[in-house]
Amino acid sequence: MDILFIKSFFVEIFLSFSLLFQLFFNSSILTFLRYNFPILVLETFSQSVFIVVCCFILNYNNFIEGFFFNFLFLNDISSLLIKSILILLSIFLLFLLVRGSLLQNLNFFEYFNIFLISLLSLLLLINSADMLMSYLLLEIQTLSFYILSIFKRNSAFSVEAGLKYFISGSFISGIFLLGCSIIYGLTGTLNLNSLNSIFFFFFDDFFYILFLTFSLILIIVVFFFKISLAPFHFWSLDVYEGAPISSTVIFGILPKISIFYFFMKWFLISTNFFEIKIVLISCGFFSILLGSFFAIFQNRLKRFALYSSIAQVGFMVVAFSNLSFNSFVSIYFYLFVYLLSSLLLWINILSFLQFQYNVSNFDLLTKTPLFLSSISYFFQRNKIWSFSNLLIFFSFAGIPPLSGFLSKMFILLSLIESNNLITAFCFVIVSSISVFYYLRVIKLVFFENNFFKINLNQMLVNDFFLEFDCLLISVALFLLLFLFFYPTLLVLFCNVLIFNVSFF
Repeated sequence: MDILFIKSFFVEIFLSFSLLFQLFFNSSILTFLRYNFPILVLETFSQSVFIVVCCFILNYNNFIEGFFFNFLFLNDISSLLIKSILILLSIFLLFLLVRGSLLQNLNFFEYFNIFLISLLSLLLLINSADMLMSYLLLEIQTLSFYILSIFKRNSAFSVEAGLKYFISGSFISGIFLLGCSIIYGLTGTLNLNSLNSIFFFFFDDFFYILFLTFSLILIIVVFFFKISLAPFHFWSLDVYEGAPISSTVIFGILPKISIFYFFMKWFLISTNFFEIKIVLISCGFFSILLGSFFAIFQNRLKRFALYSSIAQVGFMVVAFSNLSFNSFVSIYFYLFVYLLSSLLLWINILSFLQFQYNVSNFDLLTKTPLFLSSISYFFQRNKIWSFSNLLIFFSFAGIPPLSGFLSKMFILLSLIESNNLITAFCFVIVSSISVFYYLRVIKLVFFENNFFKINLNQMLVNDFFLEFDCLLISVALFLLLFLFFYPTLLVLFCNVLIFNVSFF
């Protein structure tokens, strides 16, 4: 095997062997009765954090670029930067996962192993330069998510969520293979580097272009399914609601970076197909309208977060329709701000669950959903916590002085720069409508009176995870404010990221 391949993919190789060692080691510990499951969960969490931190250090010291395995994998500066962000995000997610696992009594050490397997597939997906290889990696990631969605085995909703996810995911996998088979039959290759050269030229054969466009749309449908974009979000409603909250956090945050990066390369090689832009604009606006409309009438907190995610993803897909350098920069600026805000939102939800754990019955907490009415007039109970929620939802709504305003402004400017004035006008209108349901949550937190009283002394104050959450919330809120006044650093990072994509 080529020594350069081993060095350039040392992060994935290290993660693979660490996964095997961790699985065998923890399985052997189970034979000792003096160890119990909660201790094993915390031990596995510590092991996973150590492994992911080592992966971040190894990726930081990786400087090898090029194609490997007959153009199956590509390693460049852009992929290295994206992998660094993904690994860093995974470190923070691990703290949320162990919090949610202990809250909902998911006492299985395999949970963290499956999370690391999904992380491994997403890291390789970033380097993937072939459609067949990307299919295999997406399947590994999806199979991991199937298992994560049914970890709450005593809940019929969790089992139903996993079954629905499996059926819909299998159907979408067939669509992806159908699109790839048509492309291979027409072009004779599935490699992105070769397809980039083939798609650069126009063809006179009408049926050739028709079938090729149809296959490209099939691939885009898979992309829409993976990011829960309307109208292909049907699977996410029951899956997000029925899955354990720690799994919901993974579904909503982890895969978006890798999937957006891979399909950005896919869109870059299909710029000559005008029909692709129409599909992106229409589905993006439909997703924004549907997510904004249904989020207004949601009473459950997880469903509200899901519909908010559907609307937020729609903004990025609309910007994809430009297929220009500045539009991709604005997309990744929006994506990083959105992930930061989403991380803050789920930290607050898990912290509120911890608060509910201290003031209510644990069995009741694990069997009933968390409603928006549960946070009504929370300002009376914790003013600082409520103020952090105010900043989070203001960032989602795009209200200054928060970086969420700049992220939407950059997308609007990219639409105007490409002379998509009608699209820009519609973007402003739907953005204004989407502000309403975020202000509704703020109204609940600050002004809606709650009918039950809670003793503030019951709130947990000496828990390590709560202290870490407070530190993470403080840093993330500072970044949301800092990036509004000094966005240059993130803008330059996005420029370097897009400029070094090999297919641009």
